[in-house]
Amino acid sequence: MHWSEFGVNFFQENGMSNPILRLDNISKSFGGVRVLEKVSFDVERGSRHALIGPNGAGKTTLFNIISGIHDPEKGKVLLEGKDLKGIPSRKRIKRGLSRSFQNIRLMPHLSVLENVMLGQHSRFQLLDMVKPLNFSAKSTGKAEAIDTLKSFGIELHEGQTVSSLPYGIRKKIEVVRALMSEPRLLLLDEPAAGLNTAETNNLRDLLNEVSNRGITLLLVDHDMPFVNSLCEQVSVMNFGQLIYDGPVSDLKNDEKVLQAYLGKDENSERSNA
Repeated sequence: MHWSEFGVNFFQENGMSNPILRLDNISKSFGGVRVLEKVSFDVERGSRHALIGPNGAGKTTLFNIISGIHDPEKGKVLLEGKDLKGIPSRKRIKRGLSRSFQNIRLMPHLSVLENVMLGQHSRFQLLDMVKPLNFSAKSTGKAEAIDTLKSFGIELHEGQTVSSLPYGIRKKIEVVRALMSEPRLLLLDEPAAGLNTAETNNLRDLLNEVSNRGITLLLVDHDMPFVNSLCEQVSVMNFGQLIYDGPVSDLKNDEKVLQAYLGKDENSERSNA
């Protein structure tokens, strides 16, 4: 058992909270419009946690605050108990937080291997950042990237340019690249968007494997079957406020969620029963 899994199990067995991420009364406005209002929830270490809600609920803004793109007007983002105020995105990566985006941000003209190696940038020294990537046979970074690709079943594509690969494979490669910074918390912004059923299932299997390696997942997605099959905990937002935070299994029984997110109310539920 990996040490991180032991830690998760210890806290769970003893009924203790062990959040890797804590959001404490996060508020944010743009142009006088309140986008987030006192949002608070924990993401437990080792968990698979979803953040869902209708379009415009504030999910992307919250993700941007967690990753350091925006600063909150009020409230705190605590990563492993440490306040991230004033810490830019690039330095949050070094603290164990990595992110993939809804729109794929791979370099289409580079190979799979080159793209994955770019994910190691946060672990380079300053002088390394101004040198060409070292693709020699003895390169430690190259060997690590190849091993990581192989461990997720992508070795057949390592020499191809990203632009020549199917969309579903590119989504997996972006996740693998995010893992090269050795995160403890991985943020995933709509990872299943644009995927067909088979690709979605393949991505879910990959993310389950990522989770099994002790990495905490926090994802935004609108694909509820995908969320239900992957995640254990879910936080639901509507109009910038948190309206539910708890097990995925209890989501369908929450009246506020049925009204705001699923478009149902208690009376319609009873009439359809």
